[in-house]
Amino acid sequence: MLHRLESPDTALADLADIDIHPQAAALIDTLADCRHPRAGRLTVRLAESHDAEELAMLRGEVLNLLALSFGPAEAQRRLQAVQ
Repeated sequence: MLHRLESPDTALADLADIDIHPQAAALIDTLADCRHPRAGRLTVRLAESHDAEELAMLRGEVLNLLALSFGPAEAQRRLQAVQ
């Protein structure tokens, strides 16, 4: 049996239809030039999140992903700009 799996890239196209929390939108902006394979999935999760506790957890994931992609100093710089 074949299953259709939605690619994170196609899911990103649907973000225009979602009411995105302002904090989530700011975190999504920090990932704008990140080419890590997990960036698309994390962007979708951020866009769908409206709970403050979940956003705090996802912020940690954003920090980790930015550190992997650009180094810890750049990750901290980008997230400080969001606060």
